Amino acid sequence: MNSKYQPQVSLEHYKKQAFQPIRIESVTEQLREICYSGYTNILEIGVGVGFLRHCAKLFPKISLTTLDIAEDLHPDFLGSVTNMPFEDKQFELVVCCEVLEHLPFADFLPALKEIRRVARHKAIISLPDRRHRYFLTARLPWLGWLNFAWNPARGKLSREKFEFNGEHYWEIGYKGTNTKDVVRKIKDAGFKIEKQYRLLKHDYHCFFILRSC
Repeated sequence: MNSKYQPQVSLEHYKKQAFQPIRIESVTEQLREICYSGYTNILEIGVGVGFLRHCAKLFPKISLTTLDIAEDLHPDFLGSVTNMPFEDKQFELVVCCEVLEHLPFADFLPALKEIRRVARHKAIISLPDRRHRYFLTARLPWLGWLNFAWNPARGKLSREKFEFNGEHYWEIGYKGTNTKDVVRKIKDAGFKIEKQYRLLKHDYHCFFILRSC
C-alpha cells in the first residue's frame, strides 16, 4: 500500500460504536441515496464495521467494491483515498462517509479530486458538522412535505481552529473549515452539489450529494 496515512483505530473501535443510533441512521441514509441514484457499480471508501458492505450483499444487482487503509477491516483494495488504484471513471457512484475528516484539511481537495477522477456520475460524502441547526418540517396542501433548516456557526467555534483529537483533523463549523471553505473545495474539485443536508435526528453528520461536472 502506497500511502502516507496509517489507520487511526482498530476494528474493535468500530465494533464498539457499531450499534449507535447515529451509525445506523447514517448507513440507512447512504442506502436511501444509493437506491434513488439508480446506480449499481459502487465504490465505498472507508469500510468501518462493514454495514454497507453487508447490506449490499442482499441486493444481487449491486456491485460494491471497498477501499480502506486498514488491513484488519478486510477491504477489497488496500489504499488511500488520495491515491486510489482504479481507472478513471471506473465506478458509477462513490460513497465516502465520515472519512475525509481523518485527513488534514490541506488534503481535502486532493482527496476530492481523486474521488472525482474515479466517479463516472455521482459521489455521496458525509462530514462531521458542529454548527447549530434550527429545523422545521411542514406538510402543505399540493406541495407535500417541505423542510426548512438554518445552520448558523457556533460563535466561538467559528473563530477557533479545530484541534486534532487523535482521529479528526477538522470538522465543519470552525475557522478555516466552515461551510463556505468546504463548499469551495468541493466545487474546485469539479463537483456540482445537488443536495446538502444534515441527518434529521443526528445532525452531526452532514451529507453532500455530488455530481461530476
